[in-house]
Amino acid sequence: MTVTPAYAPLLARLHQRNGDHFRLAMSLEPGMTEPAFWEHVLADQQRAVQDGTGVFLLGFLKSSPQPEVGCVISFSGIVHDEFDCCWLGYRMDRALQGRGLMHAALAPAIAAMFERHRLHRILASHQPDNLRSAAVLRRLGFGIEGYSRDFMKVNGEWKDNVLLSLIAPGN
Repeated sequence: MTVTPAYAPLLARLHQRNGDHFRLAMSLEPGMTEPAFWEHVLADQQRAVQDGTGVFLLGFLKSSPQPEVGCVISFSGIVHDEFDCCWLGYRMDRALQGRGLMHAALAPAIAAMFERHRLHRILASHQPDNLRSAAVLRRLGFGIEGYSRDFMKVNGEWKDNVLLSLIAPGN
């Protein structure tokens, strides 16, 4: 599903369940476990979808008695002209890891991004010790472009990242 501010309570619950897990790869801001925090973020993301600079998706748990977000996928910074590329980001509920679900969610989303947005390249990165992300990206066909020291600040600390990309099929 594409994001809307109506999903704010569900994203707050995802971060309540996974705060320690997400802290390893992303900066956690005060209030991320509160719906009010996500209402503004989701409104901004919805505007990015409308102006063509981003696509933000939520994957839902099928077996849950109430709606719950299981994963978040973002294609941000969509740029056309000389680059025709964007950045891929994703996170998944820790309880769902190891089942191939992130690959199952990303594969059709990536294919749709190449087709609908006529992208040439999708960029991604992961911390060197994040072997699960490395495996997901490798399985999707991403190739390593390089290693960037102090690439991203995570919870106040600069972290190295492995940089990867996937070129559109047929290019």
